[in-house]
Amino acid sequence: MEESLTQDEPITRSIKIVIDSIENITVKEETGISFIVIHNDVVLGESTPLIIDPGFKEPPEVYDVNFEVEFLFIINDYNSMNSIVSTPILIKVTSDVQDQHVPNSDRSVTESKQKITAIVPQQISTSSSVIGFCTLDLMPILLGEKLLVERLIMQTPHLSFDGNAISWQNLPLLNATVIYDGDEIFPSQEKINFLSVTVESIYNPPIFFTEDADYKVGTIIYVDNKFPENVKFEDGKWTKYRDLERFKRWRSLSKLQSLARLSKWKLNYDDPHIKNMLDVELDLQKKICQDEPRIEWNFMNRSILWDVGSEMMKKHLIKYMLKFLSFFINIKDRRIHIKYHKYYIRRYKYWPFQFMISKKSNIEPNKEELSECQLLQCYVDLSELVFPGIKSTRVIGQLYTHDASSIAEKTGLEKDIFYIEPHKNLKEQESEKTDNKIMESSPLISETGEPVFVIIEVELFYPLVPCRLENDFSDIIEKMIKPKETKSHYVYSLDLAEQQYATCIREIVEIITECYRDFRDKKNLENSSVLEDQEEDSEKVDKTNCFTPKEDELTCFTQYLYKTGTYLNIRSTLKLKVITLLDQKFKTNMNTVHSIESQNFIASVYTYLVEQMHQAINKIVESRLKVDDSPSIVIPKKLFFYAEEAYELGHVDDARRHYQAVHNSIIYINSFTACMLPISCNWRAIAENENNTKAWTKYAIFLLKISETERATECCHEAIRLNRQDKFALLILGLILAEDQNYQEAEIFLRAVTDFYPQFVEGWIILHLFYTRTNYSPGIDLALRMAEKSMRNSDKKISSEDSLAWTMIHCPQDNVFMITATLLLKLHFCDFVDLALEKEISRAGRPTHVLYYLAVRCYLSQQYEEALSHLKEAESIYGLDYSIASLMGHCHFQEGNFADAIHCYEFANSMFDRPNDLHLVQIRMGQYYENAGNYERGLKIFLTACKTSPTAETWLGAGIAFFELQRFTEAEMALSEANQIDNRNVTVWKYLCLLNMSLQRDDEFAQCYEQIAQDTFVILCLLDVAIFTTISCNESSSAMRHSVLKKDDVPRIKIKVFRGPTQEENDEYFATWGYWIQQPSR
Repeated sequence: MEESLTQDEPITRSIKIVIDSIENITVKEETGISFIVIHNDVVLGESTPLIIDPGFKEPPEVYDVNFEVEFLFIINDYNSMNSIVSTPILIKVTSDVQDQHVPNSDRSVTESKQKITAIVPQQISTSSSVIGFCTLDLMPILLGEKLLVERLIMQTPHLSFDGNAISWQNLPLLNATVIYDGDEIFPSQEKINFLSVTVESIYNPPIFFTEDADYKVGTIIYVDNKFPENVKFEDGKWTKYRDLERFKRWRSLSKLQSLARLSKWKLNYDDPHIKNMLDVELDLQKKICQDEPRIEWNFMNRSILWDVGSEMMKKHLIKYMLKFLSFFINIKDRRIHIKYHKYYIRRYKYWPFQFMISKKSNIEPNKEELSECQLLQCYVDLSELVFPGIKSTRVIGQLYTHDASSIAEKTGLEKDIFYIEPHKNLKEQESEKTDNKIMESSPLISETGEPVFVIIEVELFYPLVPCRLENDFSDIIEKMIKPKETKSHYVYSLDLAEQQYATCIREIVEIITECYRDFRDKKNLENSSVLEDQEEDSEKVDKTNCFTPKEDELTCFTQYLYKTGTYLNIRSTLKLKVITLLDQKFKTNMNTVHSIESQNFIASVYTYLVEQMHQAINKIVESRLKVDDSPSIVIPKKLFFYAEEAYELGHVDDARRHYQAVHNSIIYINSFTACMLPISCNWRAIAENENNTKAWTKYAIFLLKISETERATECCHEAIRLNRQDKFALLILGLILAEDQNYQEAEIFLRAVTDFYPQFVEGWIILHLFYTRTNYSPGIDLALRMAEKSMRNSDKKISSEDSLAWTMIHCPQDNVFMITATLLLKLHFCDFVDLALEKEISRAGRPTHVLYYLAVRCYLSQQYEEALSHLKEAESIYGLDYSIASLMGHCHFQEGNFADAIHCYEFANSMFDRPNDLHLVQIRMGQYYENAGNYERGLKIFLTACKTSPTAETWLGAGIAFFELQRFTEAEMALSEANQIDNRNVTVWKYLCLLNMSLQRDDEFAQCYEQIAQDTFVILCLLDVAIFTTISCNESSSAMRHSVLKKDDVPRIKIKVFRGPTQEENDEYFATWGYWIQQPSR
């Protein structure tokens, strides 16, 4: 009971408003001016007249006013608080008029707070004593400010364009101070929000919108209860001129004709960011800047929203929410495993706006009678306000004819805002019911066929749904990526132990050398000093670095190392390396040291350690070994190119091997070991780029192509662990989760991409497609508008890097959906590609670029017949160029129609405007001609490919052609080039075996055979060699070019082994090339 009493008890606070001074005021004769402070038509106080001297002074004189009023308000009263939010303080400045009573400024505030009539235009125009008006907004005080100092421009009583007009630089200035000394008005734990609704203008008004009509707008707001309140905007003005000021006007000062009714907030200039609810595209910037008829308000209504009001507004926007469960059933081990995902689909209401048009009459304003009025209505989509973090939305709304049932269905408005139903008899009511069934709400169209629309802006101070992206992203990252346990390194191999021991010896040599240099410098300094008497000799003994000066230099230097502590550091470091080396080198179980075996063992250990030490020192002395300070090597792009080539040729295991060569080296090789490897090995490059996330994302894309989604997810996790802001890792992971229908986590990652990279056009469009797929209305238009805005503001050129099988030449550089579709094709997310192409088809139909990328999507999904149908349709529109012909050839090739494929390939290869590099086309052409026995044609094509983009496949094809043409010297050179690029290509080793057999080189054949023998399937390899020697023309034999290699993740190095000398005709012996083998062998 006591709590209810304390809640009902009014809590009064006061704000002190002080008019400090006025300046820049000029009068023709001595004049007394007064200041009247008004709020919501209530006079708060009136000052005594202030005498202003006539004439103009430079600089303008500043007149002290020091007029103070106290503004009382009740914190726990909604009307009192809302009046402060919605209505500014109005300062009225008047001049003395003869026979006019001047109120005493010393009278009490209660006496001065008299209700005054509204300031109508007639009163302002007839009152000659009004000089001007100022407005003072108290919103900063409500938000926590204690002191507010304002410099206010005193606007003229009414706006004029004649000779009496005054420029704003010449208007008087008022200096005002607002002071609040009380407690915090809104406690931090109290949920308070502020809602601002701005009605701008109606455009394309029909002919019955006349100049002499009254125009009003009404809407609803939720304040502090579950029932909405009506808010009406009056005084709409028919005009054919645009608003030059573009300032929002106070709705509570709509009767005021002075520019003082303008607030400090301007109308939004971000026209591309507006939400267009019309069915047609609109150039809004051009429409606003034109001088044409419109109904103008530009009034802003600001109100306070308590906790209940905010919740009710949110519930009004979210009409209902559907809950869906999707089930996945998997039968394993005679058990049924059911996995389900839970997601929601929301439906949203529109926000109601009603418009009343009536003829002007002499009826008093307080009367509710309306004569010849017409109602219109508008449904505004404010669903973006329930998007996390969004605080404002600006909407273009279509005007409709009035229909109570339609507005009730779409907005939930049960009772019209303006309409008052008159008393009618039963017959009239029945006739109206039948008319309502026939008449429905229809869009309002002007005489020129243009839609009649209104622009409305709704803004909140705090978002209805706070943005938790940062916290959600951090939580999911911490949950997804577990910190790795850092363990001490342990040497598991003898080679590495020996290498660390040698490195330790070299470092110790450098330390000892530096210490000896310091020792000699000090020794020379002591010897050069001149001693005057023998008493100083004893002091000299103490200054030397030896305990006994008569000892030799080595003993002195050793004692110097003892004194500086270097000797103990060297001994402890070397002891650890020796223990590690002995642990890996010698395996013994001897328990006694006095046995002969133990003595021999110790001698052999000592000899071994000394030999290793001598080898390390000799490398320093003889070879002048220096640390390589060359810059770190970046991962070569060719490695990814080789992998993509292998995938397109159907060699999935080779493609996987190229990607795993990157990651295995990251796992198994440290930076020091990498420096000891040859540069051509690629391991060194990767080991020096352990934090390169591109390798992980590239591997994830490859795994998606071969349907290994779980491993692709792990690759994305690893990339995000290295860089939590990696664009493509976050994007790929979000798309994987979306395809897995884990929409909640998918949204977090996709929104994180746009949050980290707000100018990333493709990220916004993918988020738009995601919201379209999940039917999340607040984010659909918002993401699309952000993408279009980023497209206009971004200076970054769209990447036109082509894939091996298709090209980017058909992608329009200013089309957000096609740019995103090509990116999704490269990422291999065909479901989202379908959504993007569906959006483009709905906008542009089926032009060439849509048909081409539809064909690409079908080609990637192995739907070759459907891809060919799209390409034929594109050919009928655009004609046959190299891009369409090459993709048609790829489809025919995959279907086994090699004749049709070669026909398309030859056409594409003969085009004058084709690019220099048609890599995949040329490889498949060369393979076909070699399998058909046309080695001359195949050789020519492969050599052309080797000029533009040499790979192991191109050199291998050239080597096979040379071999079959019995040009063994060129064949060996080509096969050696292929072997240098990829020394684990079994086919290369097979042909090297055949080549050495043909040249009767037994040693070289044994080396090549040993490399082939490393494969598990030795018999199959030898059988392939035999088949290659007798193979005939077989169009499907290209699959025999590669064998499956045994999976081996052990890091190895490549060593170039030169064959025996060759004797030429001039009796010269030389070795021109060698073979690359890997060590250690498997």
